[in-house]
Amino acid sequence: MPRQNLEYWEISLKNPEPIIDEYYTFNKLIVQNQNLIQKVERLRELITTYCVLLEIDRQALGKVLDEIYMITLHKNIQYTEFIAFWKTLDLSYSSFGRLPERDRKLMLHKILEEYCEKRKKLYDELGYSNIVVQALYDSGVSRKKGKAGIEKITNLILQKFISAQKFGTIDELRDQILGYFLPDENKILFYEFIENYNIEYRFRQTYHGKLPDVVLKAKDHFFIIEAKHINETGGAQDKQIAELISFINQREPSKNIHYVAFLDGLYFNYFINPPQGSKLYQQKEAIENCLKRNQNNFFVNTAGFVNLLQDLGEEIL
Repeated sequence: MPRQNLEYWEISLKNPEPIIDEYYTFNKLIVQNQNLIQKVERLRELITTYCVLLEIDRQALGKVLDEIYMITLHKNIQYTEFIAFWKTLDLSYSSFGRLPERDRKLMLHKILEEYCEKRKKLYDELGYSNIVVQALYDSGVSRKKGKAGIEKITNLILQKFISAQKFGTIDELRDQILGYFLPDENKILFYEFIENYNIEYRFRQTYHGKLPDVVLKAKDHFFIIEAKHINETGGAQDKQIAELISFINQREPSKNIHYVAFLDGLYFNYFINPPQGSKLYQQKEAIENCLKRNQNNFFVNTAGFVNLLQDLGEEIL
């Protein structure tokens, strides 16, 4: 059996999160993709042609628009100054992709008219650089952090338990003593899991059916894990912490069901010595009170989670 939940909380507080975490660093260089850069440069040429035709021959726009349209479908083309401009019009590349082709072309034409009027001349004067493509890609990597957090948890599990199986069915879950699954990836298995083990999982009622990130089985114990990666303070972050506290405030009749709040990122380090009376101090108190009330549950950072896995490993072995 694991140690008392407050011990893992204390281990977490004594072992701060690193400033740079390898699981959340993304160093993909798309600017070296020659096919992409050729498309970017061709797109710029076509936009120049389009802007000229808007002034002198609108009837000739069709073929140019068709080619621009095809280029906008290219992977990673959204990391260009042209697509970045769409946000100033309250439009997004993702919403563009969900439209039928005819509507996409109409939308693209309207955007091009705005771009020719409001940006083209300015960019011509300032000059173009493909470094923009890489910079825009780098600025968008935060969208990948959610999946990175789940990948980190599963990697930590597999580092400790090389033989851990990724469950695909309820029979595998029942028969194996060690393994995990991702509820978002296998919703049917999650619902079968909570039904077969009489788990209420009240969290979904408050948070619009939200599923946890990972479910880990170790012998006859189940650890239902919700993960957050937070680096900054603020209102949105406060809501995420409140969500984690609500997650570990759940209680099931079986002592073999554990809810685990996993928080990494620099935000966790603010809990080490928060100013008395501050929002962080209140959050820390709420976490500790919740752990005292619900001794089956855990609130951990990376170090706390690694120690929990180590203790589970000793129990299994």
